[in-house]
Amino acid sequence: MEAATTEAAYDRFAADYRDWWAPVIAPSAVSLLDRLDGQVPADRPTTLADIGTGTGTLALAALRRWPRARVIGVDPARRLLEMAEAGAREAGIGDRLTTRVGEAGELPLPEGSVDAAMASFVLQLTPNRAAAVREAFRVLRPGGVFAHLTWRADEDPFEPDFVFEDALDALRIDPLDRPDRGDRAYTTPESAAAELRRAGFRSVRARTAWLEHRFTPQSYLDLLEHWTEDDTFGSLDEPMRRRLRAEVLRRLGRLPPADLEWRRPLISVVAVRPA
Repeated sequence: MEAATTEAAYDRFAADYRDWWAPVIAPSAVSLLDRLDGQVPADRPTTLADIGTGTGTLALAALRRWPRARVIGVDPARRLLEMAEAGAREAGIGDRLTTRVGEAGELPLPEGSVDAAMASFVLQLTPNRAAAVREAFRVLRPGGVFAHLTWRADEDPFEPDFVFEDALDALRIDPLDRPDRGDRAYTTPESAAAELRRAGFRSVRARTAWLEHRFTPQSYLDLLEHWTEDDTFGSLDEPMRRRLRAEVLRRLGRLPPADLEWRRPLISVVAVRPA
């Protein structure tokens, strides 16, 4: 029942995720592949598992980088997997992508069945992060490598968020409470490395990375309306939505461009299952 509920929730927001959020995090996600260079063989067939594949950003980039690789994309949302499959077909690499519905904490893959595993912006969302790490270890062949990227816990303010709150106050709009997404971000690279070592991984290397994205007033408004504050916008009638859009744009337009540059810390980890 829990898996079906999760699938339905992700499917509901699949198009919004693809259009408004995935482009923000995609460059950082793809950069994770740099940590697998030299560990994923380019001269012979290899199989990679993409845990939480979403719309396929990381999977498709891996297939382009390693022409002899095959990727198994696992995600709880069928709709997201369909988008990944469509993207692979359009890129002419659909024959090397397989998708399966499943959770990071209970991968639908046999033990020791893949040469490498990867996950981007996934483990902090799993109900049991340690279980997801153990599953990555389980499905790897001895000597296989696991690389993942997550948010690092961070409290740094972002000025456009305050602008939105001020616009709500000015129009006397009560924001809807956002549901607790249960984020389980690591606090330090060392804590991420320790969790992988407890699961049995060795040669663990963890470091801080950075996501940097430059918004415009319009692109930030779009993200608010269609992703981060979609419930609040959806609770308003169209005249009030128009007023809110105009007020937010007006206030964002007063900010210097530097205030619209979003910079968030990440944690990037690569580790090996002992041979």
